[in-house]
Amino acid sequence: MRLCFGILLVLVAMARVGLGQTTDKKPGKDELTRQALMQVERDIGKANISRDYAFFDRVEADEFIFTDSSGGVTTKKEDLESVKGPANPDSKLLSYEVDDMKVMLYGKTAVVTGRSTLKGTNKDVAWTSQSRFTDVFVWRDNRWQLVAGHSSRIRQK
Repeated sequence: MRLCFGILLVLVAMARVGLGQTTDKKPGKDELTRQALMQVERDIGKANISRDYAFFDRVEADEFIFTDSSGGVTTKKEDLESVKGPANPDSKLLSYEVDDMKVMLYGKTAVVTGRSTLKGTNKDVAWTSQSRFTDVFVWRDNRWQLVAGHSSRIRQK
């Protein structure tokens, strides 16, 4: 009887220790990749504000193509030229926030969707614009490169 009682006490003690422990699961490779790509999207926002030529040259693949909400198409070369040239003195981008992002992984290809909210001024008149975006990345040369992007404006209600 004492032996059974002793075993029972040991089992109860072990169960309490086991239940009290928390598992600090580290994110897996896919989750880390998703987080990294969402950070790239946030960095794109910052680079748009600061007109960071070097950033866009690094993140955009040579074959990069962007389709805007009105159907206009921009290549990497054209995008870099627009950043390199002088900024329009009448227009200023003040913030570029991204949220509601989802990252889908397909081997060495990733599709990121989300919403961007831009705020700025045009001739000292404040404006806000929201869009939905889809960006396609490929893993190449030990980094994610943006090969295609599309943006559609969200109509204001």
